[in-house]
Order: sequence, then C-alpha cells, then structure tokens
Amino acid sequence: MHLPTRSRRRLVRPAVLGLALAAFAPLVLAQQRVIEPFPRAEVARERVQDNTEHSVVIGDIRRINNQVRAEREVRTAGDLIRTSWRIPAGHGAREALSHAMEQLQTYPHTTLFFCEGRECGSSSLWANQVLNNSRLYGPEDNQLYLALRLDTEPQRFIALYAITRGNRQVYLHMDQLTPTEPVTDVLYPTAATLGKMLRAEEELLLPGTTTEQTGEQAAAWLDLVARMLRSDNRLRIQVDGAGAPEFVQGLVERGINRQRLEIGDPQPDNGIRLEKR
Repeated sequence: MHLPTRSRRRLVRPAVLGLALAAFAPLVLAQQRVIEPFPRAEVARERVQDNTEHSVVIGDIRRINNQVRAEREVRTAGDLIRTSWRIPAGHGAREALSHAMEQLQTYPHTTLFFCEGRECGSSSLWANQVLNNSRLYGPEDNQLYLALRLDTEPQRFIALYAITRGNRQVYLHMDQLTPTEPVTDVLYPTAATLGKMLRAEEELLLPGTTTEQTGEQAAAWLDLVARMLRSDNRLRIQVDGAGAPEFVQGLVERGINRQRLEIGDPQPDNGIRLEKR
C-alpha cells in the first residue's frame, strides 16, 4: 500500500529528518571538487563513480608485460571524481598545476609524490593507462604529476596531471578519491619528492616526535632524509627541533657527512624541521 504524499510527509519527524541529512552530508562532500577550476578553463571530460576501487599512483610507473606497474600506489575503495580541464590559450601546464596546488595547500595535507618532465616516464602510459583519457597525451618534457593526501574529514587523495600537448593545448586533470574508510597506513613521500619540496620551499616540517612516533616510523624518516641527501651531494641542511641532535646522529650513522649537517634551534617541540642551507 502506498501512502499519499502529504501523509508521508507528516510521518517524517524532525529528528529523523536531521539524522537523514547528517547521513547524506558526507556523500555530498565526497561528490564536490575541492578546488576551483583555472579561470575560464573548460571541462573537457568528467566522470563520477560511487564506491569504486581505485589506485592512486605515488611513485614511478613503467610498462611490464603490456601492463602498467607503479613503484608505489594506494589502492582503496571510495567515491571518485575524474575531471579534465582544457586551459585557456596563453597559460602553461605549470601555471595550471600551481593554481590547483595553491588551493590544496590551504588544507592539512601530506605530499606523497611529484615528478616533472621525462622523470615522470611515458606520457602515453599516464594518459591512456593511469588516467584513462587519451587527450592528456603529449611530449614527455611537458608533463607534471602531483599526488597528495588531504588530512581532512573526510580524507581525500588528490592526483593532478598537467600537460602541454604537441599542438600547444594545455590540459589539467584531477582525480579526487574519497575513501569509504580512511586509509590508516603510514605514507611517506619519495626521497626525490622530499628533495624537490625542500629546494622549492627551503624548509620542511617532518611530522611527529621521537616519543609520538614508533621506532619504525622514526627510522623511516631518517632513511628517507638520508636517501635525499645522498641523491644531491651539494645539499646541506640545518635540523631544528627538540630531537635534532638524535636526528643528526641518525643521519651520520647512515653515512651522511657530519659537515653537511647543522643543529639549529630547539624548536619546534613537536617534530623536526629541515632548513636548506
């Protein structure tokens, strides 16, 4: 038996309606893009998928046996928005990516992977296999990719790919994944990404303290910073924080020349700050 519309409305009590709206709110948030498009950009393609399994690439990619393999990835189920914008003439791929990055940096976040140019690998793989949009294919010198996690409620993973095609048309693509359940695995940037961030921003705050982190996590950060320093023998850093002496000693034990390391301020109390010298 079907109730008349008016009668059904009277059966919805305010408290029940409030619960329904509260349950609906996360879904609405998941389906909203977290960034505003580049001025006058046109949506070239957009697809929204609810409760789908998706992989966020956070490392180098290569083709093995005609399949794409990522050095590192986050694979989980959630709501996915995939948007490709065509950027107006006169603006470059780096400018389009920077516009998006500036908005994302207003949220608490963890940068996981960044590459540019040929170090990203095959543009054909990114366009056709990873991002599933052939319009994104272009010269490998003209590409940039960034992946990060927004440490918000709800948690989100964002992947950005910018490309200037051979015809000089610029595209920016964004994958926005809102996991059904937050990903609780401890995730770190690559050593190369950490180095790029330090050179660009001249200082980095590493999360946690020696008391808050497990021994495994503290060792992982030390290994990561040591790999970053070994990849660029000219890079010198100052280490600030209450745990700076122990951190510097850990780097020396991993083979880093002590002359490249300075112990700076005892602040912050929480975490370690690296400064480029």
